[in-house]
Amino acid sequence: MRRLLLVLAVATSCTPPAPKPVPIERFGFTPRWAYQPWISKDISTGADTFDFVGGFEQRDIPVGVVVLDSPWETNYNTFIPNDSRYPNFEDMLANLHGRNVRTVLWITQMLNDASLDVEVGGDTYPGPADGFNEAKRRGLFVNEGKTHFWWKGTGGGIDFFNDEAKTFWHAKQERVLKVIDGWKLDFGEEYLREGNQLTTPATDVVVKTKQGDKSLQAYSEAYYEDYLTHARSVRGDQFLTMVRPYDRSYGYPGRFFARKEHAPIGWVGDNRRDWIGLEDALDHMFRSAKAGYVAVGCDLGGYLDVDDLNVTGPKIPFSQTNFARWTAMSAMSAFMQLHGRGNLTPWTVPERADETVALYRYWAKLHVQLGPYLFSTGEAAYRGKGDVILRPLGAESAWPGDYRYLLGNGFLVAPILDDTGRRDVWLPEGARFFSWWDESAAPLNGGGTLANLDFTDRTRIPIFVKEGAIIVADVKDATTRLGSAAHAGKVTVLTWPAATETSFTVYEDVEADSYAITVRQGQVKLDAVKQGAFVQIWSDTAPTSVSLDGKALTQRGSKAELDSADDGFVVSASSKLFWVRVPAKASGAATLTWN
Repeated sequence: MRRLLLVLAVATSCTPPAPKPVPIERFGFTPRWAYQPWISKDISTGADTFDFVGGFEQRDIPVGVVVLDSPWETNYNTFIPNDSRYPNFEDMLANLHGRNVRTVLWITQMLNDASLDVEVGGDTYPGPADGFNEAKRRGLFVNEGKTHFWWKGTGGGIDFFNDEAKTFWHAKQERVLKVIDGWKLDFGEEYLREGNQLTTPATDVVVKTKQGDKSLQAYSEAYYEDYLTHARSVRGDQFLTMVRPYDRSYGYPGRFFARKEHAPIGWVGDNRRDWIGLEDALDHMFRSAKAGYVAVGCDLGGYLDVDDLNVTGPKIPFSQTNFARWTAMSAMSAFMQLHGRGNLTPWTVPERADETVALYRYWAKLHVQLGPYLFSTGEAAYRGKGDVILRPLGAESAWPGDYRYLLGNGFLVAPILDDTGRRDVWLPEGARFFSWWDESAAPLNGGGTLANLDFTDRTRIPIFVKEGAIIVADVKDATTRLGSAAHAGKVTVLTWPAATETSFTVYEDVEADSYAITVRQGQVKLDAVKQGAFVQIWSDTAPTSVSLDGKALTQRGSKAELDSADDGFVVSASSKLFWVRVPAKASGAATLTWN
């Protein structure tokens, strides 16, 4: 839900304040489950939520998280589920958990004396929210108890610089905290501005607190920190918050909202559903990644069906082409979430629904398969042993119209940014790259531009793999080219060996042991294969023999034959990639060699 009724069409050239250089104090900040596909609707009910999740399940599209956006409470913000909208709330969440679907609830830091929903299908509210009068009487709001108009009514902002206010607020969260998996924290604090401060940088807006005057920026950071630290003190590391990293919307100055160490998922939203919106989302994701936010993404397809700077202007029509391109880009990021004002699903889009379901299935499954790679890359960043997951290429001034990025060390992604389906792709110097889509293609030297690439096929975008890449995947079926049903329960490792050794550390969970995979031409070493593994290896010439720990493996006649065997290797005549099956090993490393 958003604040469309409050927006003024104001443009600003204010330079956003850089985030404070605060070190991340602990690792394992983004749980493994967060790298599953997310879904969300603007307005929903209990029955609709079951239909929503069930629609994806029936079409074999994976879902890992469902967000219950506003309205879900009895009022803003009581933390009491609305029983008429979501009957048997805890039973519903238990049912979803039984289907391996986590639940995240929308919330802000505002407590209302008068509430409203202007969206079709919203609720009406007969008076102050539960707890408002008490908070007002006890002085638990900022700005000396003044109420502020925001997109859900009028209310007071909880004072996160007042221990008594935090204790009051934490007690209310207990109503749902122990049965949910995360908070979606929207930026109600942006409305704690006075008078004509719409374009004033948050560092210059004063918020009166119990500890004295604080900037709006300081208040924002305290808000997001408190929700995360309190929830994790109750629920542990597997709880998360999705928060704004960098955002510029509705005429407000662009800024970083939550500090990076309080941003398990950095979510940029309120983008219009067209090419302008797609580039806007990428710009915000790039700025966030450059500032050190580990896991960032956006509302897939764009949330808004209007221009955020002119919300009374014409509607922006839905474009399946734009939606398809956005789906692919989101799958190739840390955070993939479907959420929009139109409450669209892949099967209810107004054009090419069958194609949309098929491509959405592919990209959602690929995103799931890349979960171990994304999680391990994020863990390395949190532990100070690697860079963040999304890594923008080029200078900031060159981003518009380009927006190429690395996803970890392995992938180069070049989003499609217009209706033509064509674009140039410059490959960075100092490395060779392989086409993700053509397994038989020769490697491409970096330092040059691939001109006018044809990606008019809406199911694909330009993706390349860097030489030396090691991609660890979780594969359960053959929807993508990463494997087959035989891979379920095994580790799938994709490698493109270079002359010099490269390595990748696999983190299996926040506190679980890690193990390394090292690769060079002629050798792949896995420090652990407790589950068994399928290893795909790129080689310019087909191997004549493959050995595991010095013992020759049997060459199988097909991938299907390899899938049914305990070990062995198979070479495809039409590809430069070959597969090796490594049996489970209780302890110790496994070393593959070939010639």
